Amino acid sequence: MTSNSQNIFYYSSLIGFFYQNGIGCEVDEIKAFEIFSNSVKNNQKALLNHFTFDQKNESISFCNDDIKELNEIITQYFYSLFLYKDIILNRRNNYKFYNKNAEKGDSASQYYIGNYHYIKKDYDKAIEWYTKSSEGENIKATYSLGVCYNFGLGIKKEEKKAFELFLKSAEGGYKYALNVVGYCYYNGYGILKDENKAFEFYLKAAKKGHGTSQYLVANWYNDGKHVLRNEEKGFYWNRKAAINGNVNAQFELAEYYIDSSINKNERKAFKWYYKLANENKVRAIYLVAKCYRDGIGIDKNLKEATTWIKKYELSKFFGKPQITLNDFLNGSDIDAFSISPFTRMCY
Repeated sequence: MTSNSQNIFYYSSLIGFFYQNGIGCEVDEIKAFEIFSNSVKNNQKALLNHFTFDQKNESISFCNDDIKELNEIITQYFYSLFLYKDIILNRRNNYKFYNKNAEKGDSASQYYIGNYHYIKKDYDKAIEWYTKSSEGENIKATYSLGVCYNFGLGIKKEEKKAFELFLKSAEGGYKYALNVVGYCYYNGYGILKDENKAFEFYLKAAKKGHGTSQYLVANWYNDGKHVLRNEEKGFYWNRKAAINGNVNAQFELAEYYIDSSINKNERKAFKWYYKLANENKVRAIYLVAKCYRDGIGIDKNLKEATTWIKKYELSKFFGKPQITLNDFLNGSDIDAFSISPFTRMCY
């Protein structure tokens, strides 16, 4: 039987839980934290008799078996309070720290404060701080200010102004701005269409490590539509993009290793498919099953092929190409490339 004080602690913790998760009320992290704090303060003496908290290692040491008598929810939330408290207090302390420096004219801090208000959708304040930071030559703030103009967040939408800000940020070397300027030139967004300029900026962004730009540059070299066709450079940039996490590039690199007459390497192809399959990409799940069935890049293994094709069958998405296990094992196939590379397994 729990005591009255323990019941109070239980229910106050539960109310804090409601505020934390928005159950029957709006999510209010600060209110949740206050309730957790008051609950702890009011029961601190009793609770400290049961366990101690190692703040350095973020671990609890139980002193005796009496803790088992406390409701499981109470112990879980008292433990999580320390972690939760750190998150909230760090956010508060960070804001105070950066705001103080922002007021003194530090452009990096001004950019941080701008982001803080942007996340809270206080776009007027975000623009105010982005503008100050941009005037201090902060290229990230200049880019973010361009985003506000581009989407009309807290200010009138103005494509030309957005492009000017993106260009200024790009000239400072910011890779995301370089990519966006390439997009603007290619599509004539806020500036006259110029495919040569588009490629120039995509290439600059690619050299800065921007994955999408690396993939686009690879495509341009492979297609030869806007620049001279160069398969070697196409492969180079596609591989860069794949390593950088671009999903399209990863699939295309795998296909290159299967189809190439020069650099054919089915084992590398399988490794890329297997990586993507383990990230629940449905197309890759099917292709891994096919590799096991046909011995492409891996030893033939019908048991593994069956496991993977069953996983494919379990995936649920609209318009999925259908195939039965028997048909698959007998050599029938679907057009795996009709499945978007981004389609993920859902159950």
